Amino acid sequence: MAKQHISQGLKKFIKEKIQTVLRLEVLLLLHHQQTRSFTVAEVANELGFEKEDVNGQLTALETIGVVVESNPDKHKYRYHPVNEALRSMVDQLAVGYSKQRVPILSVILAEHPDRTRLFAEAFRIIRRND
Repeated sequence: MAKQHISQGLKKFIKEKIQTVLRLEVLLLLHHQQTRSFTVAEVANELGFEKEDVNGQLTALETIGVVVESNPDKHKYRYHPVNEALRSMVDQLAVGYSKQRVPILSVILAEHPDRTRLFAEAFRIIRRND
């Protein structure tokens, strides 16, 4: 298998906006099921994380502009980028992650001060997805 190149733009997006494996997983779940809205509990259950952690990531993704609260009364969220540039970047991320999981996780882990915890989190996600 030939090594795929991760563009500098995608690396920058991952470092500046995604920052954690959990945020990446939440984003990709919503990206893969774009027609569906999720509650915090549904995302937490789907990914096997705590609701409080997921809630923080959904709020961060909403701030970034890739997720919207589609039903505020029921606190449901769905993937909905605010512009085409973000949509394109997330599409690149989703394709890249499906083909190059370890290099993308390495971008997240490379400069993070809590690398050990994040590595364990990433390893748990990789094992669950295999």
